[in-house]
Amino acid sequence: MRIAFLAPAYPLRGGIVQFVSLMADSLSSEHEIQFFSFKRQYPKILFPGKDQLDHEENRYEFPINSQLIPYNPFTWKNTVKKIDEFAPDIIIFKYWIPFFAPAFGWILRKINPKIKKIVIIDNIDFHEKWLMGEFLTKYALSKTNLLVSMSENVLKTSKNIFPKKRNILAFHPNYQCYDFNKYSKESAKKELKLSHKKVILFFGYIKKYKGLDILLKSFKLLQDKSDDYRLLIVGEVYGDESEYFDLIKDLGIARKLVFINRFAENSEIEKFFKAADVLALPYKHATQSGVLKIADSFELGAVGTPIGGIPEMINDGKTGIVAKSISPQDFSEAISDYFELDENEIKNHLSRKNNQLSWSKFNNLILENL
Repeated sequence: MRIAFLAPAYPLRGGIVQFVSLMADSLSSEHEIQFFSFKRQYPKILFPGKDQLDHEENRYEFPINSQLIPYNPFTWKNTVKKIDEFAPDIIIFKYWIPFFAPAFGWILRKINPKIKKIVIIDNIDFHEKWLMGEFLTKYALSKTNLLVSMSENVLKTSKNIFPKKRNILAFHPNYQCYDFNKYSKESAKKELKLSHKKVILFFGYIKKYKGLDILLKSFKLLQDKSDDYRLLIVGEVYGDESEYFDLIKDLGIARKLVFINRFAENSEIEKFFKAADVLALPYKHATQSGVLKIADSFELGAVGTPIGGIPEMINDGKTGIVAKSISPQDFSEAISDYFELDENEIKNHLSRKNNQLSWSKFNNLILENL
């Protein structure tokens, strides 16, 4: 079977790229795959980060046709032409923000109507407010054959917006692609100068809805009780970084944390997750978390807020702790409670969970429901 992906691919970077690449890589053993990716993903004036490209070597072998510019309609027609020339049986795309809705919606209406269209929904109740967000979402997804959600939270919203569409609940597979066996926990901690401490990791793009401010205040509360804790923050700030550095200064915790304010390359991720003793997800708004799936793959437990799909992904008391609220007090108590859990039991639970959430099972579930 021929399967097309309408999605960002290498040399673009980020969690969406990694997700669709791993999905395509798993499918490629039995199917012919081709990507129809973006020549440019965002205009520079709208992109809040420093760089949109992955500067490491591409690890995947499927063809990537990069000519679509989602904000340039003059590239849409040729993308349709290239997709129809490939003549896929199925086209798969991910939907996460309405910015891409006009391009996706137009292309899906113009490609050969015999092509089955599958959308994997990351977000449908968006973290940031979008003008006419629901209208754009309906335009982008109304011509699809199958809507796939990865949390009950997203599925419920999707069914509300598209009650007559075929909606299914899948799961978020794990990112078991970052462990190159370059580090042990001890060597990772040593390199980051975090030895003999309980390391709390915050990882990924730093946006307001991810609640780093909550974590910093929670960390201060933990520090007031014990010097055993250290905070490792890895990720590029999207927006005004001074608000976080000012808060760190005001809280007097600068000497107790490591803040790597940049995008982490794939080859570095192992070091950060192996140095960590717990992943922190202090989100104020959430659907599901790709970062949590990286932690799962390293058998690293997590503490999260009771928001969106996060409680679905953390087995409270077994693979982590779900805080009572998003307050710094409750989040600090949840972190403290986490370190009362048995580390070996956490690893055992996560090992069993990893075996159940493979890419092959995810792909089979979707194709069986088409």
